[in-house]
Amino acid sequence: MQDPETRASLIAGLTDPAAEEVWAEFVGIYRPLIYRVARAKGLQDADAEDVTQAVFGRVQRAIASFESQGPGSFRRWLYAITRNLVVTELTRGPFSGRRGPVATGDSEVIRQLEQVADADEETTAIFRLEYQRVRFQMAAEKVREQISETTWMCFWLTSVKHRSVKEIAEELGRSVGAVRVARCRVLTKIREEIAYDPLESEE
Repeated sequence: MQDPETRASLIAGLTDPAAEEVWAEFVGIYRPLIYRVARAKGLQDADAEDVTQAVFGRVQRAIASFESQGPGSFRRWLYAITRNLVVTELTRGPFSGRRGPVATGDSEVIRQLEQVADADEETTAIFRLEYQRVRFQMAAEKVREQISETTWMCFWLTSVKHRSVKEIAEELGRSVGAVRVARCRVLTKIREEIAYDPLESEE
């Protein structure tokens, strides 16, 4: 799966606080990603939600000063903001109004904080994986609108649910060959959508 940079026009649009559609588009792409990263690093649901909102607030305040350093630089910048706010939440918990967990001597929180500090590569991998997951979901949803429900089920049940082609052919009343062809057709369309993403690179 390709991992192109967020398109320049989307980033430019974020500099206008009144550009509600642009912000909605941006939040739609990155909100699930940021939330999942926060949860993966040990935050509870409410705290992960708070961190997610804080990330968007930080982006809104700082986007005007962002300078692209080439492909991937925006996501590296967004990742750094996300990671720093996760560390802050684990250290002091400012979003929930509670006192810092480290001061309580809670060994589990200290362990989580050490993992955040020492496993930057792991967090980067989580961030990238969640981005790819969002990209797949967006591409799959668009492709599904273009094909029949039966064709979609041939793909979904065999490629995602990992059921046998023979079983799905019998269930849908199709030949084994027809199920394979339908699956390949959908996979090809999804790959094409991922390769050309209208929300992505113009750089």
